[in-house]
Amino acid sequence: MEVSFPYDSVDLSSDKSFLVILDQTQLPAKEVFLQLNDENEIFEAIYTLKVRGAPAIGIAAAFGVCVIMNREKSLSVDSFRIKTLEVISRLNSSRPTAVNLSWALKRMERKLISRLLLPDITVDELLKSLFEEAEVIKAEDVEMCRSISEYGLTLLKPEMGVLTHCNAGHIAVSRLGTALGPLYLAKEAGYNLRVYADETRPLLQGSRLTAFELMKYGIDVTLICDNMAYSVMERGWVDIVFTGCDRIAKNGDVANKIGTAGLAVIAKNKGIPFYVLGPSSSIDTACMSGDEIIIEERPSYEVTDSMFKLRVAPKGVKVYNPAFDITRAENITGIITENGIYKYPYNF
Repeated sequence: MEVSFPYDSVDLSSDKSFLVILDQTQLPAKEVFLQLNDENEIFEAIYTLKVRGAPAIGIAAAFGVCVIMNREKSLSVDSFRIKTLEVISRLNSSRPTAVNLSWALKRMERKLISRLLLPDITVDELLKSLFEEAEVIKAEDVEMCRSISEYGLTLLKPEMGVLTHCNAGHIAVSRLGTALGPLYLAKEAGYNLRVYADETRPLLQGSRLTAFELMKYGIDVTLICDNMAYSVMERGWVDIVFTGCDRIAKNGDVANKIGTAGLAVIAKNKGIPFYVLGPSSSIDTACMSGDEIIIEERPSYEVTDSMFKLRVAPKGVKVYNPAFDITRAENITGIITENGIYKYPYNF
């Protein structure tokens, strides 16, 4: 079953001089692609969610290291090493919760260090190895998303109602998607699914991104406010819940976009299967449970100013703005990776 999209949201320019990303902050109004090769710009693009989605930011960071260091080819080998490690460290600090970022950057670091062990290695050869590793990371993600989507498809039947939260589609990964990937395969198979997309406050990834990409592909999607999820489940419109993930602990606790944990509790109460879909690169086996996951807190203006433009809260009000919450393993029916469908109790 072939699903094609007109572009990848994260890529390299044809001459490999720039990281090319779809600026997700400008969706759904317009599709704007940014070409970046400056360290500050790439850091800012990740931090401000111009590129977002756990797999996508890992790929963007890996490509980012390459294009930044491509501008430093005149350095000595030792200076190139030092600068590359500095860039990796800085990009790694941009988003603390999604493990794919650190996972991809650690791979880039290991590739660099392994190549430095070779005698008479040159800067050009080091750079070539970095580009090769980044391209492998993206190619692997394409295959992982395909496999995840195929496993997810086995849980779907024609005319089902599917509820999803945030955005885990083709603009959040290399291609196809994780939580939305099975929906694209189901569309090609003629399943005629009904999808309910939570708006996902405060940054509205569900309304701006998920609704946008599903409509673009001709999938029946209904946008709902986050606090309407119980209502649509109560009416019997939801048969299954699919969400993505930013980090999976060894015991199966999952960090995902804020609001996910509550959905899992409601779904369990209503007897509706709740599945988390993500690549094995999102599993952090060094993290024993969700209690050890650092939850990113973001600026207050994301809550007080609707999409940073229109104030919707009084000036000076105190704000708590965690970007993620922890869905406990016992509330998750299954976790789907490229390796299969895992059921509770989990032990990765």
